[in-house]
Order: sequence, then C-alpha cells, then structure tokens
Amino acid sequence: MLLFNVTKLASGLIVAVVIGWLLVLGKSILLPVLLGIIGIYILDSTASTIGRVPGLRHIPRRGRRLLALLAIFLTLVLIGVFLEANAQAVAQNIPRYQTNLKALIDSAMAMLGVKKLPDWSTIEQTIAGKFDILGFVQGTLSTVQGFGTVMLMTILYIVFILSDLDDMPEKVRKALGDAETADRSLQIVAQINQKIGSYLSAKTLINVILAVISYVIMLLLGIEFAMFWAILIGLLNYIPYLGSIVGVLFPVMLSLVQFGGIWHAGVALIALMAAQLFVGNFLEPRLVGNSVNLSGFMVLFSLTIWTAMWGLAGTILAIPLTAVVMIILSQIHSTRPLAILMSESGELD
Repeated sequence: MLLFNVTKLASGLIVAVVIGWLLVLGKSILLPVLLGIIGIYILDSTASTIGRVPGLRHIPRRGRRLLALLAIFLTLVLIGVFLEANAQAVAQNIPRYQTNLKALIDSAMAMLGVKKLPDWSTIEQTIAGKFDILGFVQGTLSTVQGFGTVMLMTILYIVFILSDLDDMPEKVRKALGDAETADRSLQIVAQINQKIGSYLSAKTLINVILAVISYVIMLLLGIEFAMFWAILIGLLNYIPYLGSIVGVLFPVMLSLVQFGGIWHAGVALIALMAAQLFVGNFLEPRLVGNSVNLSGFMVLFSLTIWTAMWGLAGTILAIPLTAVVMIILSQIHSTRPLAILMSESGELD
C-alpha cells in the first residue's frame, strides 16, 4: 500500500514538472489566450453593470459585451497616454530632483561628520560605469514592444472568444456526447466563472478605492504627479503582497527628492501605508473575503511559481490560475485531498 502511494506521488510530481516545463515553453502562445479569458471575465462583469444602468437594460447581452469591450479599451488607451505623459514629465524634473538629493546627501554627511564629500559629477560617472544605461534602455524598449504584441493578441482573442461564447455550452454537449459528463463539465466551468468573476470584480473595485484614497493623501501632502502614482498604486495592488509595497515606495522616494527632506517622505510613507492597511485589512475582507478560498501559504507559493515561469504576467495571473487549478482538482476524486490542502478553510464548495 505504501509503495502504491509513493508511486502515485512520484507520478504526480513528474506530471506537474512536465506541465510546468510546457507552460514555460508555451508562454508566448498561452499567455495571450489566458489574458483573453481573464479579459472575458472582466467584460462579463462590466456588461452586467451596464445592464443595471437605466435605459441600457434593453440592450442584448452581446451588445453590452461589445460596449464593455469598447469602454475598457478606451480606458486602457487613456491610462496608457496619461502614464506616458507623466513619465516624461518625471524625466524632465530629474535635474531638480538630483539637486535636492545632493543637498540631502550633503546634509546627512555633514551630520555624520564626513568632511570630504564626493563631487556629484564623480557620483554620476561612478554610477554610469557600474550600469549599462544603453543596454537598460534597449531592454526596456524591447519589453514595451513585447507587451504591445501580447496586448494586441489578447484583444484579438477576446473578440473571437466573444463571438463563440454564447454557443460554447451547446458545443461542449455535442463534443462530449454523454449528457451527464457534459453537464458536470459545464457546472465546473460555471463554478470557475463565478469564483474568478467575483474575485476580479471585487479586486478591481478595491484597487479603485485604494487609488482614490492614495490620490487624496498625496494631493494633501503636495506630492507631484499624484494622479500618476495613484493609478500605479491601484494597478500594482493586483499583485499580492509585493504590489502594495512597491506601489508605496515610488511616491515616497519621489517625495524624498522633491522636498529634499526626510520628514515629508516619512509622513508620506506612514499615510500611504495606513491607506494600504485600511484597505487590505478592513475593507478588502468585507468586500472580497477570500472568494477564491486559497490559503495564505498557497497564495505566496503560487506567486513564486507563476512569477518564475511567466515573470510579471505570472505575478498578476497567479491567484486566478491557481484558483482554477484548485477547482479542477476538487472535482476529481483522486486529487480532491490536494484541493483541500490548497484551500484556506479545508472546506470545498
């Protein structure tokens, strides 16, 4: 019996390794498809919201989806243009920030009793010698180009998936033949749709609230480009744990070089972290709860695995994809114990 269990475990590990290897190799093909599917969940939630608006309820669901697609596309374009314009404005202010940073360093060195201070041009030359700036710029441009290609493919997949979406249940029934198997498969898909859809909708609402609160805080503190940083904080909050930390660091670092003093940066850090704690520990549990029913360990572990395989995209998709895996495992008798271990409460729907 023990030998049988060990064999099953070894077989499962081999299958997992092979699947992981295929996911890494197929990243360029699978990533736009999965992003397209995630996009469909967001579209469906947006279409449902449009259906609750007076005067728009009579529009067929397919029409509401197209309206949602257009609205989301225009929103992304506007955000992209806004972020690009603000990034250029930040770059134009770099000389002023350098002057403030130099004054801050000089003051700190004087307080520490360091008499011979390095010249700023020497510091710049040292930094330039340590880092390949041209290589960094080329790498960044390559990343942006690759991101644009993925987004274009994602939009195309969304359009074609939308065209087949209403006919998909009937196709599944005909493909599987057996009515019981088909109904069970459609129930699993419906469960996945419900969990992922509710998670993404609630998480998006939470991120918008966090962005608004952060914007008000930065506006009151006089931090430049407050809207830019607020949008960035909201977007980064899709990444569990790390996103909230990284999102706060950017405006705090800017306030340090903008005002040339630690006091402003300290106040910004405390206020923005307080906003993160309020949203993460008070608001999010009430609006989102743990809608995907994943344990804290599983969230962190999935974040590590998907990031290692797919980079930033894997970081963002880690929670939805792991939730899908858990739902599928819970429907198979031999793998249901694994799903129970992955869950937060030990209870499966």
